[in-house]
Formats: sequence, structure tokens, C-alpha cells
Amino acid sequence: MDFPLQPFFYFTKMKKNFLLYSFSLLFCLPSLFAQQRNDSASVNLQDVEVNATRNKLYSEMGRILTVIDKNEISRSSVQSIDQLLDYVAGIDIRQRGTNGTQADISIRGGSFDQVLILLNGVNITDPQTGHFNLDIPVDLSDVTRVEILQGSSARVLGPNAFSGAINIVTEKTGKSALNAELSAGSFHNYGQSVSGNWGNDKIHSFASVSHRSSAGYMANTDFDVLNAFSQSVLNTRTAGKFDLQLSAQQKSFGANSFYSLAYPNQFESSKTFMTALNWSLTKGRLTLNAQASWRRHHDRFELFRDFTGAASWYKTHNYHMTDVTGARASASYLSTLGKTTLGIEARNEHIYSNVLGTAIDSMRAPLETNGYFTRENNRLLETAFLDHAVNINKWYFSAGAAATHSAVFGWNGYGGIDVAYAFNDNFRVFADANSAVRLPTFTDLYYKSATQLANPNLQPEKSQTVEIGSKIRQTNWKLDATAYYRMGQNVIDWVKAPTATVWESKNLTEVNALGADVTFAYYFQQSFVKKIGVAYSYLKMDKSADQLDSKYVLDYLKNKITVSVDHSIWNRLSACWQLGYLDRAGSYTDANKVLQKFSPYAMLDCRLLWNDKHFDVFADMNNIFNKSYADYGGLTQPGRNVNVGVRLKLN
Repeated sequence: MDFPLQPFFYFTKMKKNFLLYSFSLLFCLPSLFAQQRNDSASVNLQDVEVNATRNKLYSEMGRILTVIDKNEISRSSVQSIDQLLDYVAGIDIRQRGTNGTQADISIRGGSFDQVLILLNGVNITDPQTGHFNLDIPVDLSDVTRVEILQGSSARVLGPNAFSGAINIVTEKTGKSALNAELSAGSFHNYGQSVSGNWGNDKIHSFASVSHRSSAGYMANTDFDVLNAFSQSVLNTRTAGKFDLQLSAQQKSFGANSFYSLAYPNQFESSKTFMTALNWSLTKGRLTLNAQASWRRHHDRFELFRDFTGAASWYKTHNYHMTDVTGARASASYLSTLGKTTLGIEARNEHIYSNVLGTAIDSMRAPLETNGYFTRENNRLLETAFLDHAVNINKWYFSAGAAATHSAVFGWNGYGGIDVAYAFNDNFRVFADANSAVRLPTFTDLYYKSATQLANPNLQPEKSQTVEIGSKIRQTNWKLDATAYYRMGQNVIDWVKAPTATVWESKNLTEVNALGADVTFAYYFQQSFVKKIGVAYSYLKMDKSADQLDSKYVLDYLKNKITVSVDHSIWNRLSACWQLGYLDRAGSYTDANKVLQKFSPYAMLDCRLLWNDKHFDVFADMNNIFNKSYADYGGLTQPGRNVNVGVRLKLN
């Protein structure tokens, strides 16, 4: 069993200016901001969640856990979860389409396959491809909060939490309420949703149905998305808490040049179904958690939409169906030595396809008229983990290890440690060292086309990350700052020689990332300006790939600056402005086969909001500068656009 922690001790690889910045960040700030503190103060570990099964992504004691709450969501000029995340430091959202049609998420320069996505603590990461990770079957209006952990969290959350993890939380209180929302905007965008929750503190349920559609901002960018979601919670005295989720999504969209600029008439249709049951019980010092889940994802990809203009060699669309069944159990015990958590998890990933996997007898694809499966693949992942956390006066320590086994990839071990020191209740510094592993997706292993050739012999990619940072909380302001260095081995990317035409999936020898994130917010008292926020992210990556061109790994945000201003206008009318500056590294080949570099661009968005007890009225103005930009080379995103809506709130 391999626990790849050795590179943590080779700090000579880290640049001198990184060390200088880091130490000044951690040890100069205390002299400026430290306040008197009672030495007897301590933190009750009973209140610290160190697992995702109870809707708390990770302990905040030794790391920074960014939380976007309901109030911030309602005031942001966004219509989908991916747009919301685009304002967070360290996160790179690369949109292909609008309003949640399809987007890839990157954290700290990691690929879109290296981010773990959870819905109410349930892992919904897609084993076929990370392109589907944001196929989340809930409307943004139903989200209570979003929890974001940047950096490796695999030792607690399992493999694939390689560069970070995101937890989408929907649970409501037992208070009965009924909400409905209607919206309309540019490009014939229309949205409708209705949701309600009812019950009491012992038993309550929440259900929602939403629909969004658009004619598209240019040819073949139309979309139609339907979501249905329900969540029921039962709290009992002796048997614990039960949380049941049921959800479904149907999505179809014009995928103009999404995967290749040579084919502008692409189309994609997907259907997602999920059910999950969480259980938790606390008896004295012992807390038990268990989870069972199932997720199915259907996908039909058409290189030529409805075969219109299809080449003679194009005979059928691509059909896929993935089933992921998972079970997880953990126990936490609080003693005088701290809090110890022990857990196990089993996750079975299966795919039927006519492209991915090994050959089987032909079988009809469910929910498709003319689709057939001719290939399949299956893998079972078994994981065990152990974590321990303890407070000693002003110090906090957390350490753990985990191992995952599969028949193909054998044993893969990973682990780490978090250390924090609290100068007072409002100021904390921390350092951590964690390793992670990610298994190849089915696309990485098996996808073949005229321009892509997968490698079935890929090995898991691994990383070791060291990070230092500080958290300051004052009455009117807060500051989070981190600096990190990630060392990656066997990182998976699609690469090609400069003169080649076919991209191949390969394990790159080494990919390292050096970066820093700073987030500052100031809250005004008795002023028409309510809040000002500033966030800055810096990233530099290098690779060893034998002069090969990289398709994904080295297209990253070098610099990202976001500024937000929230202010009142009159009575219940307010405005929230969000300005972003994005400077991306890398280059791409345009439709004319000319090599182009990404150009920096600035975006300004604004939401006007009238907030009343029983209704909200909002007007969103996005891309006010009418900037022409692309998150992926050649995929132009919409110019200036407007969206207006009303939300009824009946309590």
C-alpha cells in the first residue's frame, strides 16, 4: 500500500518568494490584529463535523470552508449554480453554454475531473466524465447554502476530492412555506419554479419542480431543462435522524462546437435520476452515520444534430448510461483524547455504452428510440478511513489516512494532517499537508473518435499539497488568506504532439501548482452601502510532458479579481454589483486552425432587488460591458443580456 506523503518534506522545490510570502502572511498579521484572549477558552469538538454525511463538508478548525448562504445567493446576479460559483476566489468556471447548460469546474487549477461534487452530502460525481458533474437536479432557488473546500480533502471525503470539494445543501426548516418564481429574459429565456416545505421540527418535507428554457444566444445554443426534487427529514428521539432525497433531471441543449470547433451542429440530451438515504444518531459521546445512494445518468451525444448534414461515415449517435450505487458508514467517538472517526465506503460504478468499455452483445438503450449499447464496464471501489482531531489549549490538530481498493488499480493510500493555532477567538492561522488520488474516468480510459484516442492502461493520478493560511473575523470585516503548493504525479490530460491531429489521454510525469487566494469583506453599519468584497487569486502551473500540447491541464486562470458592492437604493430596493477580471494562461487553435492566446477580460454584472415579506422582484443585467469572451477557445459566450423575475413567498 502506497501512502505518497514523502514529497511533503522536500520544501526545496518550493520557490523562495512563496516561502517569504507565506511566513509574512502568517506571522506579521498577528502583531496587527491579535487581541486579548482568555487562555482557558477552548473549542468543543462535539460541534465540529468532520464528514459530509451530516451536510457539513469539512471541519473549519484547520482549513477555510467557504460558505455561500441563502441571502448571498438571492442577491447575486445569477440564474444557475455554476454562475454563482464563478465569483469565488480560486474557482474557475468554464462555461460552454448558459444557465447551467454545461460548465466545467476547476479548483486551484485542477481539471474538471478532480473536483468532488456532493448534494446534501451525497457524492454525485460522474464516473463517465467530469463534464456531467454539474448536472445537479435542483434549481438555484432551492439551494440553502453552498459549502466549498479548496485543496485536497480525500482522506475524509474519499478519492476524487483531488483539488477540492463542493457540497450543495437544500435542507429547509420545519416551517411551512410555499414559493413560486417566474422569470424571463434575453434570448427568449424563460424560467418557472414552484416549491414548498411543510411539517414541524420532528418531521418535515420539501419538494420542488422547476423548468428553464431558451432559444439560444446564437445558432444551436437553445436549451430545455426540467428538474424535480424532494427531501423528507424525520427526527426521532431514540432512532436518530433520517433524511431521504429523490430527484430527477431532464436536459437537452444545442451544443454548438462544444467538443470540437469543426462540428457546430452538435447536440446533447441527458437524464439523471437519484435517490439517497442518510441516517445519523448521537448517543452520548458516540455519533453514528450511514448513507445509501443510487444515481443513474443517461446521455445521448449527437455530433450531427438529428443527422442534419451528417458525414457519410457518421452512422449513429453516442449513447451512455451510468449507474453508481454507494454505501457509507462511519462512527465518531469523543473522548478526553479528542474526536476519533472511523469509516468504510463501497461504491460500484457501471457503464453501458456504444463507445466506452469492452464489447458485449448488442442491447437496446432505455429511454431511447434508436439507441443500442455494445460495450460496458464495471468497477467496485472499497474505501476505509480513520481520522482524529484534538484541541490542546490554543492548538488544533487533525490527522487521518485512507485507502481505496479496486480490482484494476489495486490499493491506493492517501492521508494528511491539519494544524491550527488560535491567537484569539477571532484570529487563527493554520498549516496542512494532504495527499490525494483520482482514478481515471471511463472517458479517460476508453473514448475513441476521429480526433481523440483514449488509453486503457492509464494509472491513477496522485498529488501532495502543502498549504498555510489565516482566518480573521472582526465585527465589521473578515479576511481569509491562503498560499499553497500542489505536486502532482501521473496527472491525466489529453495531449498531442504539435504536428499531430489526434489527442491522446496520458499520464503526465509531473504537474505542479503554486498559488494564493485572498478574500476580504467589509460590512458597513448604518450606511446605504451594506457590504464591499474583494477577492484575488494567483496561480502558476508547470508540467513535464515531453513537449506535448495540453488540452485541459494548462489552460488555467493565472489571475482572477472579483469586486462586489451591495448597497441600498430606496426603501426595500437594493443593488448588488459584481465586477470580475479574468486572465487565463494557455492557447487554443481556432476554427481556422490558427493558434490563439486567451485574452484577459472584465465582466460587470448587477442585480436590482425589491425584497418584501411575501414577494421579491429582481432584474439582472449581465455582461454590462458587452464584452466578447470565451472560457473555452472559440466558444463565444453571450454579450449584454437581461433577466427579470418575481418570486412569491407564502409562509
